[in-house]
Amino acid sequence: MVIAGVLDSPWRGAWSGFEVAPILNYNSGHPFNLLSGEPTNGDNHPTNGRPIGAPRNSGLGPNYADFDARLSWHHKVGEKSTLLITAEGFNIANRTNYASVNNQVGPLFGICGVQQTATCTEDFGGAGSTTFNVRGIAPGFRNGGKVSSSTPLAFTSDFPKREIQLGMRFSF
Repeated sequence: MVIAGVLDSPWRGAWSGFEVAPILNYNSGHPFNLLSGEPTNGDNHPTNGRPIGAPRNSGLGPNYADFDARLSWHHKVGEKSTLLITAEGFNIANRTNYASVNNQVGPLFGICGVQQTATCTEDFGGAGSTTFNVRGIAPGFRNGGKVSSSTPLAFTSDFPKREIQLGMRFSF
């Protein structure tokens, strides 16, 4: 979802010539394939094998939210010259938007009885049942352990932080 607009200054005199252009961008997480790192599908290519029983797009990446804006002032200087001063901000809220997920989880990921996770316990389906539809996890500390970019399902990169740029153009 993108909401954008351009608002011109309604005032006259010293306050005339201003323009504000905000952009709000939001999208939910994109699905991704879980990968086993082994040729579990029998084609001898470990780069595209999925864990046993995992369907396509069974992982869900992070959502994305961003607010950008531009403020400009257009002023006429003489008969033929103009001065344009701009200030632009990207990711003004300085929100961390993750870009990718470490989707290498191993061939037995999600099989209860083989491993115990927060979504796979003795009360969940019993031994041998699978659970997928997983989400990526943010770096930091979780469940008493450190999550790094090499941790399965951890976010591996992010989009740029807040950026601000200023500009001036003199046309004659």
